[in-house]
Amino acid sequence: MLSDTVDLSPQSWDLAHGIAMTLAKERVDVNELSKCIAYLRSVAHHPDAGSRFFRFTGELVRETGLCRTQQTRRYYQLIDETCKRYLQPLQDRPAEMLQILGWAARLACYYKDGGIPIGEISPPQGSQPNDNSGCKDSVPQGAGNKSQDDRQQQNHQHQQDQAQHQARKACFQTGQKLKATITNIKGNEVTFQILDTDTKLTQKEPKRAGSLSVGQEVQVEVLGLKEDGRIRKAKLLWAQSGTEPSKNLS
Repeated sequence: MLSDTVDLSPQSWDLAHGIAMTLAKERVDVNELSKCIAYLRSVAHHPDAGSRFFRFTGELVRETGLCRTQQTRRYYQLIDETCKRYLQPLQDRPAEMLQILGWAARLACYYKDGGIPIGEISPPQGSQPNDNSGCKDSVPQGAGNKSQDDRQQQNHQHQQDQAQHQARKACFQTGQKLKATITNIKGNEVTFQILDTDTKLTQKEPKRAGSLSVGQEVQVEVLGLKEDGRIRKAKLLWAQSGTEPSKNLS
């Protein structure tokens, strides 16, 4: 079983960030990427898992019956193009592809919701492992302006470091108990934000919604995770009130 907590190489992190930023900039629904990750996980034991994955993403685009709306079709096209752009050289290493995609999905959520200015995205060097990075043809126009390039590189690295930090904090496990605050209540739907992360979860709480309030601190237990590691479902264990001792929150 693959572990999403294993550190990626710097090259693989570049790929994960590139995929994440590309999809976030285009406002692609991460749930659609999660479906592709689930497929790759299901065929990962096959020797041709990588090529199967790319056939699958291409099939999602071609089969119009699978697209609920034009927006869904656009998502599939962008996922197919982006995955092939960044991961095709790795198609013989499906385990590595899975880890990169899992982190890319988490990072995309942060880039999309965190308000980070993504700007122009160019393929990271890691997306072309077979290229000779020393070739003159690979030097971008304007590379002579070293000062400007350095500032852009520093800003880009800062964005990546922020996203990685948040993505690592948002690594969850089934059965884990977490502190959260209520950020919104609409009817019987309650939105929780996990403390110290950007992770939000909205779910129906028909028996408890009426007794909860925005800003209230609660404890939830993770009951299930999505393919990309985000929380799929949680159980509300306890809600803090003015008379409850905070020690009940572990």
